[in-house]
Amino acid sequence: MELKLENGSYVPGGARGLEQVDGAEELLQRIEMKLRTKRGSFYPLPEYGSRLYTLHSIKPSLRENAAKQFILEALADEPQLALESLDLGTKGDGEMRLDAVFSYDGERLSVSTGV
Repeated sequence: MELKLENGSYVPGGARGLEQVDGAEELLQRIEMKLRTKRGSFYPLPEYGSRLYTLHSIKPSLRENAAKQFILEALADEPQLALESLDLGTKGDGEMRLDAVFSYDGERLSVSTGV
């Protein structure tokens, strides 16, 4: 079990203290944290995080393959996960958007994040 995070803050659980997550929800939270964290920015674990933040500097025709590589690299310590699909697009404000679907123990887990 892990403590539940929303927008970088722990979620209060009322009289029970802080809310917790487990199972697929816990795994989904870990995936999102690893993909959103810049690789090398967490000094105790320099391999933690992803290089997705560098996609802007990569030629557009190569970005999707690079994104797949960066995702697999960031989640290498989650061997039970399999990347099923990836969609890399641009929002109206020019920000890149990443939508990924993973399979885990017969379940499908979806992640959407800005890049």
